[in-house]
Amino acid sequence: MKLAGRTALVTGAAGGIGAAVARLFVAEGAQVICADVSRDAVFALAGELGESAGAALLDVGERTDWDRVAEAIERRHGRLDVLVNNAGISGLGDIDHIDTEFWERFQRINADSIFHSVQAMAPLLRASGHATIVNVGSLLALRPSAALPAYSAAKASLRAQTKAYALHFAEKGEYVRVNAVHPGSTLTPMMEANLGASEGERAANYARRVAVHPLGAATGRIVLPEDVAKAVLFLSCEDSAFITGIDLPVDGGASIAG
Repeated sequence: MKLAGRTALVTGAAGGIGAAVARLFVAEGAQVICADVSRDAVFALAGELGESAGAALLDVGERTDWDRVAEAIERRHGRLDVLVNNAGISGLGDIDHIDTEFWERFQRINADSIFHSVQAMAPLLRASGHATIVNVGSLLALRPSAALPAYSAAKASLRAQTKAYALHFAEKGEYVRVNAVHPGSTLTPMMEANLGASEGERAANYARRVAVHPLGAATGRIVLPEDVAKAVLFLSCEDSAFITGIDLPVDGGASIAG
C-alpha cells in the first residue's frame, strides 16, 4: 500500500473530490483526518471509513480553526505526512455583477486558506521528515474564465502559492514537497447543482462541459472525482518522490485545447 503508516489531512472531505481522496487514501493504508465545515457529512464519512479515519470541523478560511486542528493533530499523531487542500467554493459572476463581499469570500476560502494551512501545519509537516502538500486548484488557474473572475483569481493564487512554498521548503533543505492538481469540470455534487433545473437543461449543459475536454469525445464524460483522487495519490506517495512545485492538469486535455 502506497500510504501505509502515513497520516493525512484532507479538507473539503464531506463529498466530491475530497471524499474520493479520503476513501482512496484509506484503501492505500493512510490514517486520514477528514475535515469539512459540514459536521454531519464529514462525521458520516469518517464513520464509513472506520478506524482508519477521524473527523474534524474546519472552516478553511478561519485561521483559528487551522490552529485548533493543528493542535489536535499534534496531540494525537505528533506529525502530519500529507496535507490535501481540497476545500473550495464555486459560483458564476462576471466583473459587472459581483460585489466586494462575493470577491472577498472567494479569496478567503479558495486562496487565503492555502496560506493559513501551510503556516499552521508547517511544524507538523517538518516533524514528518518526508511530507507532501497537494493543493487542488482548477483548470481556471491555467485558463481563466471571464464568467468566473473571483474563482479564477483565487485558483491562480493557489497555483502561485504552490510554487512559492515548494521553493521555500526545498531551499531550506526541508523535505516537504508541494504540488497542485488542476481538475477540469468534475462530476461533483457542487457541479451538478449548477447544471440546471430541467432534465433537458441539465443534459445540454453536461454535453457542453464534455465538449470542452478533448478526451470527452472518446469517453463521453467529464472528470470524475476518482480521476482527481488518483492524481492526488500520485503526488502524495513515493511515486513522485522527486517532484515538487508542479501543475498536474486532470482535465482530459482541456488546458492545451485551442
